[in-house]
Amino acid sequence: MSPFNAIVPMACVTAAAIAAMIAEAFSVPGERMPIAPLGVIGLVGAALASGALWNHNASSFGVVAADKFGLFVTGVLIIVGLLSLAFSAPTIERERLPRGEYYTLLLFALAGMMLMATATDLLVIFLALEVLSIAVYVLTGIRRDSPMSTEAAFKYFLLGAFSSAFFLYGIAFTYGLTGSTRLDRVGSVIAAQAIAPTPMQMLALGLLLVGFAFKVSAVPFHMWTPDAYEGAPPAVTGFMSTGVKAAAFAAFVRVFLSAFDPLHASWAAVL
Repeated sequence: MSPFNAIVPMACVTAAAIAAMIAEAFSVPGERMPIAPLGVIGLVGAALASGALWNHNASSFGVVAADKFGLFVTGVLIIVGLLSLAFSAPTIERERLPRGEYYTLLLFALAGMMLMATATDLLVIFLALEVLSIAVYVLTGIRRDSPMSTEAAFKYFLLGAFSSAFFLYGIAFTYGLTGSTRLDRVGSVIAAQAIAPTPMQMLALGLLLVGFAFKVSAVPFHMWTPDAYEGAPPAVTGFMSTGVKAAAFAAFVRVFLSAFDPLHASWAAVL
């Protein structure tokens, strides 16, 4: 089996995003080029690739796993993407949003979400988180003439950058404790040490928990959500409240039910 098989679904979406960007760049000013169908083609390709990978447990580069869990979440994200593309057209017309930029950012965010759902390495999860976050920050503030939208994007960006720093510190502490960022290796090392959890393990666990809690809007890290949802265009709010949450919960499950499962007693009560 090819080492690239597991990344084919997100590669289809990424290719569609690049095609949308190129189409926008080469379109004549005022021309109504049909860019949304490019996204539909990419998402349908991702769905077909996900179906072909089912039951194969494909892995790419040792850090992306197309297992049934990852493919199921990818399927959910494909449905969210198709619905978002369908609901976005009226919003773009009414708000006079830049069509090419909007669809490109939406597709890049979906590619980041798919990577986040299938990643089995903490650093790859972080990179996927940043890919989707940066795209969603811009989508939140894409109504450039709206003060409310600009304020929402600014708050979301500042708090998102703050939470990313917590998450990255959590990865750094985890690596310092276990010598790896691969979830399976982290889990095996922590299992060997789990008889007496150390303060450093709790610190790494807590920092990772803060990063994930921000992305899934868990109390008390939910303060950005009302502003961002109110300031973003309606179609973007729907996209954020479904796709971003699905991807974040998928990564949350992978990290806490595999790598940190030996410390289950320490974090279950908090969650």
